[in-house]
Amino acid sequence: MNKDAYYDWIAENDTYPEHSHKWIVALYSRHEGVEGLHRYFGVFETQNEARVFASNYKDKYTKPGFIRSVRVFPLCEVEK
Repeated sequence: MNKDAYYDWIAENDTYPEHSHKWIVALYSRHEGVEGLHRYFGVFETQNEARVFASNYKDKYTKPGFIRSVRVFPLCEVEK
């Protein structure tokens, strides 16, 4: 099977959800000394779009130091 035929076969037979190629943001905070999940946001088309959103959210809606870490991950990780 040549490369084009393979891609045609994938297009016809792939059962992977189309939306799984999108991105989710998880923001983690520290409140009263306890670290934990603050909030999930998404779905974003690109990883960069998700990162920009997280940065803007931190600056606009939270106090400095409240958000301790940001994780951007593919939506397919959530579906597993």
